[in-house]
Amino acid sequence: MTTESEAGSATPFAWSATYRSHGKPIKGDDIVRWLLIEGHRASACAELLDGLAWRLNGVGVPVWRATLSVGTLHPQHLGFTVRWWRDRDRVEEIDIKHGVSITADYLDSPMRPAMEHGIQVRYRLEQDAIEQFPLLEELRQSGATDYLACPLTFLNARHHTATFATDRPGGWSDADIAAIEQILPALGVVVEAKAMRQLMANVLDTYLGRTIGRHILRGEVQRRQGEQIRAALLATDLRGFTTLSDRLPADELIALLDDYFDAVTSPIQSRGGEVLKFVGDGLLAIFPTREGDEDRAVSHALAAAEEALALIDAVSERRRNEGQTMFRIGIGLHVGTVFYGNVGAVDRLDFTAIGPAVNLVCRLETLTKRLDRQLVVSRDAALLAGRPLVGLGTHPVRGLAEPEDVFGLPTTEER
Repeated sequence: MTTESEAGSATPFAWSATYRSHGKPIKGDDIVRWLLIEGHRASACAELLDGLAWRLNGVGVPVWRATLSVGTLHPQHLGFTVRWWRDRDRVEEIDIKHGVSITADYLDSPMRPAMEHGIQVRYRLEQDAIEQFPLLEELRQSGATDYLACPLTFLNARHHTATFATDRPGGWSDADIAAIEQILPALGVVVEAKAMRQLMANVLDTYLGRTIGRHILRGEVQRRQGEQIRAALLATDLRGFTTLSDRLPADELIALLDDYFDAVTSPIQSRGGEVLKFVGDGLLAIFPTREGDEDRAVSHALAAAEEALALIDAVSERRRNEGQTMFRIGIGLHVGTVFYGNVGAVDRLDFTAIGPAVNLVCRLETLTKRLDRQLVVSRDAALLAGRPLVGLGTHPVRGLAEPEDVFGLPTTEER
């Protein structure tokens, strides 16, 4: 799941966040009770570990260093480690990427028996042979005398793990070990609950989107539950996808789609947009407005579209240099009112946007082919864009009674 190497020593490790520590022992608490009540309410595992370590010191258990390693489900991260030191004023959180299990940091970790098999392990650093564990040798050189790795609860075929190291001469006493073991069941329950909440949030964010995930976690899970909102909308499509699907092997086609969706999704999300769905080679995104700021949403959507087109050009050029298939896309941009919420069958819902504005933005995207433009913008969106766009004429739109005035980015000749 995770290892205890210094972050940055290998690519599977990436700093996530740093928290300020409480900074001194906390005396007089019933630690199990604190874990189940106040610890359970801690906003982050870093806050939980900081409170726990200082409370252990407060009852005479000389913790010098402690970690929590927690697994999750995430497309980029296998889990994360929270690391606490008594002599530092901060608590560190480190994301662990997929692929760590084949690195020396993992293979040589003293935590492996606890992580993989649920076995508690202890190493007396003043007397045990620890040369096979670079981390323990490093801790001993820094003053540690004893190290304990404890499995917590079981999730997704791996154990969450807590470790405790002390710098007291002679190491842990029997009373210290007993005090730590006494709090492990409660610690496991709390960590498991936090891990499950994080897991649910990760899964919802990954498969539904960050904003939609929050709606669902707030309890918006009934059919027709939602609201009418104003929003800027983007619809994109990959040119010639049917031909590409027919001639490319499946793995090459998937790699091409991944390159395309990466290039489009990143600028959308960085500007506060939400990708509502991928449909084959199409993408629909929404930029919800707040009262009186439709121009902000439209300008963000337009900037995202421009950046996406630039990224597509760069990705396509890279693919050409690598002997891979190049590709182009079309983008439609509109602003309007949509129903934003749950639609579907009784037991199979989709949290999405529905309404004439969605239909129009998708029709605008199809116009990009006829007009040989990569971006087509509706009149309503163009009026809020905050920058000059080029008129592309008035064109019939399938499904609409009246033709639509449409606009685009100026070409080099039109500037």
